[in-house]
Amino acid sequence: MKFTELKIYASTMGLEAVGGVLDSAGVSCCSIQDPADLEALLADRTVPADYVEESLRAQNGEPFLSVYLAQNAQGEEQKNAILAGIETLRGDFGDTLGSLRVETAEVCDDDWRDNWKQFFHPLEIGERFVVRPSWEPYAGCRALEIVIDPESSFGTGQHETTRLCLSALEMLDVAGKSVLDMGCGSGILGIGALKLGASHVTAVDIDSNAAAIAEKNFERNGVPSAEVLAGNVLTDSALREQVAGRRYDIILANIVADVIREMLPLFAETLAPGGTLLCSGIIAPRAGEITEALESCGFCPTGAVQENDWVSLTAQRANG
Repeated sequence: MKFTELKIYASTMGLEAVGGVLDSAGVSCCSIQDPADLEALLADRTVPADYVEESLRAQNGEPFLSVYLAQNAQGEEQKNAILAGIETLRGDFGDTLGSLRVETAEVCDDDWRDNWKQFFHPLEIGERFVVRPSWEPYAGCRALEIVIDPESSFGTGQHETTRLCLSALEMLDVAGKSVLDMGCGSGILGIGALKLGASHVTAVDIDSNAAAIAEKNFERNGVPSAEVLAGNVLTDSALREQVAGRRYDIILANIVADVIREMLPLFAETLAPGGTLLCSGIIAPRAGEITEALESCGFCPTGAVQENDWVSLTAQRANG
């Protein structure tokens, strides 16, 4: 699949404003290259930096932010919203936020997928799962195999947040249960739930490209078909109604802390009494804040697991 790369140049302060434009356009992922970040890192003596590539030291010029948008209807809508937002910033602030120059290019996901192959190998997770790419067989004895090829959506098991979710999921009684995978990415967690015997999975992602990839991965793994939906349940009332039309025994939310907080009322509405909510994508310093938010929405936190700087939280909805 082809993508449009937008590279937006701005001052360090301007990048914050550009980030707000991306949020408004429904784009949550980007990369930032700012020479000031490297200077701050090198000046911080509490962070060990024995060696820094000379190519990084040589970087200068105006900071920039890169974002990749699918070449489909949603991507075109996001691109237009971003460009309009940049024009608004330019009109409101002139050159005080930097040049706000935008460069566009076309890239193909084959490029990063092929580059990933040297890093992605079978990975054992928890007690029973193994996640592997389709091109490399697994010689071990794990019973639950998930085949995921690296594409442009999140979820290959390489990141702590996904590993935390899969490990916690296999500790639950999933057999015969209905599952909502909110922010499904590649579909890895929904596939894991079906491998554990879930009766039904509804998988939702804000990115239509991710939803298409998830559908392909469900088929690749030979699991029962899942209901895969694309859109933003926080702004799309029809989608919210569709998601809320079913009660779920288990809800998986591997997103980020702020979005989890916003979705808690929906989770409280759709989780069956006695059901389990498993949240991940939470940076460790915010775990206490999200725990309090869970309690305020009527959930009873039952566990927290940390790997490096990331935390997963498990909570239960009261019976009745």
